[in-house]
Amino acid sequence: MTKTIYVYSLLIFGAILILSACESEKIVDDPNPTPQAEYVAKDADFENFRNWTVVKQLSKALSEDGRAHTDAARTIWIKQANATRSQNGQYPNGTILVKEVQGGYGIVAMVKRGGTYNSNHNGWEWFHLDSAGKITSRNSASVCNNCHAQVKDQDYAFTKN
Repeated sequence: MTKTIYVYSLLIFGAILILSACESEKIVDDPNPTPQAEYVAKDADFENFRNWTVVKQLSKALSEDGRAHTDAARTIWIKQANATRSQNGQYPNGTILVKEVQGGYGIVAMVKRGGTYNSNHNGWEWFHLDSAGKITSRNSASVCNNCHAQVKDQDYAFTKN
């Protein structure tokens, strides 16, 4: 009988210790959070982009300087239909936007790569794609950075109407 009481006492004591440890654990916001992992896009990430969510269709759009993406009709898609800007106005890493411009300019894309990539411009990487969505070039081109920096408060994503 004494042995049974001893075993039950140990079990109860152990349960109390476990429960008290769980209750005392507090979640504290990290003032210096680790940046999200870097996302590196590949050809497969752009497959079937014309079936993604349409963000905007314009019959005519011209950049402020009259050069970027030509004065032509365009369609803009986003791969992640539920991708929204966070409270700080930033898209999550891995967000993919594709713009197809009529009139010969072609298909361009921007991917929120994050990490340390293009850190002066919120981690965006710029692409040219072929008609099937295959990457023909990728970079952090200064011309893309400079124009999109006009709307850095919108996380570099915009289209001039």
